[in-house]
Amino acid sequence: MALRKKPAGAGGEPVLAAAGGSGTTGGGAARRPGGTGASGSRPGGGAQKAGDPKAGGPTGGAPRGGAPKGGGKARRAARSDQAGSGGASDPQDRAGRNARAATPPPAAGGGDAPGGARGRLAQIRLVYKITKQRDPRVLWLSLLGLAGPIAVGVILGVFVGPLYVWLPIAVLLGLVVALNVFSRRVQKTAYAEMEGKPGAAAGVVERMRGDWRLTPAVGVNRHQDVVHRVVCRAGVILIAEGRGRGPRELLVAEKRRIRKIVGEAPLLDYVVGTGEGEIPLPKLQSTLMRLRRELRKRDVDALDRRLKAVSAPALPIPKGPIPRNIPRGGRLR
Repeated sequence: MALRKKPAGAGGEPVLAAAGGSGTTGGGAARRPGGTGASGSRPGGGAQKAGDPKAGGPTGGAPRGGAPKGGGKARRAARSDQAGSGGASDPQDRAGRNARAATPPPAAGGGDAPGGARGRLAQIRLVYKITKQRDPRVLWLSLLGLAGPIAVGVILGVFVGPLYVWLPIAVLLGLVVALNVFSRRVQKTAYAEMEGKPGAAAGVVERMRGDWRLTPAVGVNRHQDVVHRVVCRAGVILIAEGRGRGPRELLVAEKRRIRKIVGEAPLLDYVVGTGEGEIPLPKLQSTLMRLRRELRKRDVDALDRRLKAVSAPALPIPKGPIPRNIPRGGRLR
């Protein structure tokens, strides 16, 4: 196809047209300022090639002069669509995002496992310092509990079997024995510190494992003798602490008050102290743990509800109205 020059157009510019095979004018469109041809022709050249990057699209759309102004937005939308489709088609990326979203944030204040271990070690050191002030032999007894099983394991490894079998077992057993000795010495020191103080028996019961429903100070007198009530599977237990006859008098009054409420359930009473017929405070826990369980859990629940409904602490508060307008001399008018 040949090109031939035609007369100038209205703007004074030469116009190129494509001639057909018979010499007639082809389908080329004249280029005018600000306008677009039908086939997207450029000045001085023929039809645009397919895939030309300077064209409006991959197949040769509108030229630069007459393209709409929304081309940049279209390209950005196309890139965002490609990015969204690529992220949605990658299951590993989705799984990673879900895992990061489901991972809880770290706890404030260093609540990780190493921090918890450091806290326990600090607590053990504090307990050791307090115990050593009252029991200087706690360290040597704990080391003796560690060394005893290790020595036995070495002897067995030398004379009976291979040493590499008996020695790890002996070390583990020695650690268990040493910790047991240390805990017992700590418990003994704590009991010695609490003994003789009001409420010591209630503190021992509160730290016991199991279903021990304690109601402290159900009976009190002016000498600070107290009676605590415990409801458990062994029945109802009254624990009195104090000196002289006061604790026993409080026990008798409390037993007479709750006898009808308890009914056929076992009713036991103990006096904590160092006198005759009394239980030392360090032996209170073992004494309660050896009691026979005679009630079921639902019976314990019903009994505890009845006692809490009708019982109230008998505090030593003066009866009657409180007098007012008392003069400085202390005599009423």
